Amino acid sequence: MKRKNVTIEEIAKAANVSTATISRIINNKGNVTKETRNHVINVMNQMEYKPHNLHPLSDPESRIILVCVPDFRNPFYNQVIDGIQKAAHEEKYNVLLLQSSDYYSRIEDFAEVFKEQSIAGIIILSSVPESDSELLNDLSLRCPVVMCSEYAENYGVSFVSINDVSSSEKAVSYLISTGCRKIGLLNSLTKFKYARHREKGYRQALTQCGLDCNENWIAHISSISYDVAYSTAMHILQLPNRPDALFCCSDVYGIAAVNAAKVLGLRIPEDLSVIGFDNVDIARMSHPALTTIAQPMLQMGYQSCSLLIEKIQSPDTPDRQIILNTELIIRNSTKLPVERVGQ
Repeated sequence: MKRKNVTIEEIAKAANVSTATISRIINNKGNVTKETRNHVINVMNQMEYKPHNLHPLSDPESRIILVCVPDFRNPFYNQVIDGIQKAAHEEKYNVLLLQSSDYYSRIEDFAEVFKEQSIAGIIILSSVPESDSELLNDLSLRCPVVMCSEYAENYGVSFVSINDVSSSEKAVSYLISTGCRKIGLLNSLTKFKYARHREKGYRQALTQCGLDCNENWIAHISSISYDVAYSTAMHILQLPNRPDALFCCSDVYGIAAVNAAKVLGLRIPEDLSVIGFDNVDIARMSHPALTTIAQPMLQMGYQSCSLLIEKIQSPDTPDRQIILNTELIIRNSTKLPVERVGQ
């Protein structure tokens, strides 16, 4: 029976070569040994893979790296971009920023950008839903690609990210250790990988401790917007059976929750504990300062750019997936663990 939707990653894995090698064979460009070419073509035939007539988008002689950022309003991206620029500058590359949002969803959209500007490779901070895997497939064939923070779960391109599931478990478990038993969640839309994984970690932590997951305390917010998060927190905190803690998937949401609670006359952390995520600068500026999960944002950006430059300069470099550690930063928006009270 004929297979459908075979991915480049599957071909590369079956042939034991990099996706870059596959790209050069498909586009008949670059140095590939006759033996490797014949082997890969044989694997393609066995898997009934029929590539499109693709042409390279990137220029390996260019000194410009394209960085796709979904939304410049999210402070999380500031340090990530700083890290990318630091690594690029060290290797004498320049960085071109593109707010991708929902405007760039087809290969033709990116082709227009590459047509106007000679680009060596691309770093993607935007989410790539499973339905858009063909876009990532085409992009990775046509130019060096590395994903940063977000990554496609069904496609094995190089990426640098964190373990959002275990990080969220850590945050919610800490809330439970302080005596909180009614824990809500302010989350982003689950079209984002990080939002799905953080919600999974939240639910796992509750289940492991035998606590109920009240769906009325869970909200999915369309963007990293303080105003929308504030309104959402106000609604949840005025429910007849309100939570005694909120885990927020962004520090922006966390600060919105703290401020909404204060307007309602709730004390932080005595009446409501709040944990954020990211550890951006505003987490320290809030009153009280926000307990949060710290991401290594600068390192994430730096390593993503280093991976991309490696792929640009050495196309045979295998795809790599790097998971960085996070840290729980305890501040005054949460109580002390129960066993430490009174010590």
